[in-house]
Amino acid sequence: MTREITQIIEQIVDEMDRTIVGVVDNDLGKNTFCKTKWARKGKQIQNLDTGFVFNMINVEPDEYIDALPVGAGTFGSGLYELGQPYFISGTRIAANSEWTKLTPKLLDKTPLIWLLEVIRFKGYGRESMLEFESDLRLFFLDETNVAQYYTADHREQVVQPMEELAMEFMATIGRNRNFKTIEDYEMVTFSRFGVERENGMFQNVLDANLSGVELRLTLEKFKENCKC
Repeated sequence: MTREITQIIEQIVDEMDRTIVGVVDNDLGKNTFCKTKWARKGKQIQNLDTGFVFNMINVEPDEYIDALPVGAGTFGSGLYELGQPYFISGTRIAANSEWTKLTPKLLDKTPLIWLLEVIRFKGYGRESMLEFESDLRLFFLDETNVAQYYTADHREQVVQPMEELAMEFMATIGRNRNFKTIEDYEMVTFSRFGVERENGMFQNVLDANLSGVELRLTLEKFKENCKC
């Protein structure tokens, strides 16, 4: 059943809405966005109308984005798409092995959504509308600069965008009528994602400097033929 849960979560990740709409404000001199979602400085964004790709150099959450073209293009009004989050599942050792071997380029494998195993699963009989419920722990992580960022920088540059990524994940579940509405969840933030040793040194959980959030929730899925 763990494999099925993993496939379900991966499908939810694939269905997440990565689009945001930019409108040039001539008075402000900015390309404004009422929703910036998990956009952040240092990442890329693509204009779906023109196909041009841009490097984001400044993001004011839910207000505006400054960006420079990768090659040609003007960062104007239009429909934009954020990068696809990379999904992995497994224990710490298994996930770290898969993720590390993928590519040495953090830009190509972040932001990261990690489903931590072990997963608690509860199945239901034929008299129930529910097929199963499962307690999940997911981590929404992105690269961070431990040498230059203060705690406030970690929160603004990485943690807040990852909170937005986690909220979009839950919104995607909410748009799917195969799942019961999530009423309760728990979110834990990490200014730096790792564990502290007895001598005070910090050890990364994955082989990279990451920040973000942990999302704990119970996913409840209706039976496919359930009319509810």
